[in-house]
Parts: sequence; structure tokens; C-alpha cells
Amino acid sequence: MRAVPLTAPERTVPVGLVVSAREPAPVPARALTGLADGVDVAGALEHLPGEA
Repeated sequence: MRAVPLTAPERTVPVGLVVSAREPAPVPARALTGLADGVDVAGALEHLPGEA
């Protein structure tokens, strides 16, 4: 697998995560929101694999 940079249109960083508002939250939803809280998604998207 490889990443291919997209040159047009210019990339933007709108990212969203939607989960149901029920309690207790589903385990995958809790895990995903926990990961998303600790990751700099915008920073990660700025550096594509293979770029110098």
C-alpha cells in the first residue's frame, strides 16, 4: 500500500466524529474518541508517508 499525494484541490483538514449520545457508550466509540483526543490529526495529515 502507498499514499499518493493529491495536488488538486488543495487539501483541507475538516474531520468529524459522530457517536450516539447513549450511556454507556459503545466500546468502539469510546476507544475511537479516546484515540482522537490524544492525536494531532491536522499535524499527522500534513506529513504524507514517503515525503522528505
